[in-house]
Amino acid sequence: MFRKSVSIDLVEPVVCLRGQPKDKQTINILRGAVRLQLSHSIMIHSINIQFVGISKTLWPEASQHWDKHILVDSIIPVCKNSVLLKKGTHSFPFEILLSNALSESIECGLGNVRYKLLCQVHVKPRFIFINKPVLHAQRPVVLMRLPTLESQQQCITQTHVINDHGGQLTLVIEKSHLMPGTCIPISFHFSPSCNVHAVEQIDVKLIERQKYRAPSKQTNRILHHEIALSSSSSSSAAVLSDNELRSVYVVPDKHTIQVRASTSHPNIRVRHWIQIYLRLELKDQTIKDLQMDAPISVLLASVDDYLNLPVYTSKSSNNNNALSTALSTTPSTSSSSSVWLQKLYPIKQNNSSSIDIYSNHNHSLMRLITAPPPLYEDIIS
Repeated sequence: MFRKSVSIDLVEPVVCLRGQPKDKQTINILRGAVRLQLSHSIMIHSINIQFVGISKTLWPEASQHWDKHILVDSIIPVCKNSVLLKKGTHSFPFEILLSNALSESIECGLGNVRYKLLCQVHVKPRFIFINKPVLHAQRPVVLMRLPTLESQQQCITQTHVINDHGGQLTLVIEKSHLMPGTCIPISFHFSPSCNVHAVEQIDVKLIERQKYRAPSKQTNRILHHEIALSSSSSSSAAVLSDNELRSVYVVPDKHTIQVRASTSHPNIRVRHWIQIYLRLELKDQTIKDLQMDAPISVLLASVDDYLNLPVYTSKSSNNNNALSTALSTTPSTSSSSSVWLQKLYPIKQNNSSSIDIYSNHNHSLMRLITAPPPLYEDIIS
């Protein structure tokens, strides 16, 4: 029997939002393609994409009442004109501009923010007795907000006064943002005037505070969680080496303790802090207690690829010491990228001339978007 299917492919599985939500000048782009798999030729009248985002907060006291808000509901035409498509695979790329005011995707116990793409392909039925003029497809979309420029530094540094003799403790948290299941190194640097003999106790906690608002009910709810982080060192007491101490702590993953990502949604606010408690034994045998807090961001996925610049390595050449991109020197990267492009945007040779030109244009566009950085000698020449 005749078969036809439609699906939605995305260039990036996670779309990153840059900057604060109030920064309305920042524009983010959601790129993808509508793919049609046809077992026979068919007439397409139009293709539309609908981008929908909905936020919900749950209030169990009100008989499982959901406070629901529509964040975005826009329709984007992908193909307006009637097109005759032959048997095979056809791709229609699209780009959707996303406002920076949109919230990131959220999955919490009492609230969530979810986005999805809905596709409608209006076709002309091949036979009169087959009444299926619209093909449907949908796909969830995940949005993740990148840290701000101020919080993109590699570490968090704080200075605390130990005594009246000018003794200072410099606390260095070697990550400004973390993910569940990763490690976070913490360093303690004591000035010589601190007169610290040993660290008797170190307790490190990840504090998570969730705040839910229901404007329709004019009520709020706050949930407070304290997650103790375990250290790679089994001993609770540590002797200082050259007035310095460094420990590595493990953040629980989703299989042990659920840690939510930090959010900026006005009705679903999730914030995180690193809380550190120190008990110090001074050289005069007195005990000093310290408690320090440092705000930190928890992300859904790694952002190293978005924050770091391309890495250039030395190029093996006899008379030339120019540098080239690490990606460009790996042949498997270019071949895998080519295979990925052919799967996402296939070009069929048995299509009509107009469709071939359309597909070739899209293929060149996506090659420019996903191409690796240029060679270093091409930039400096």
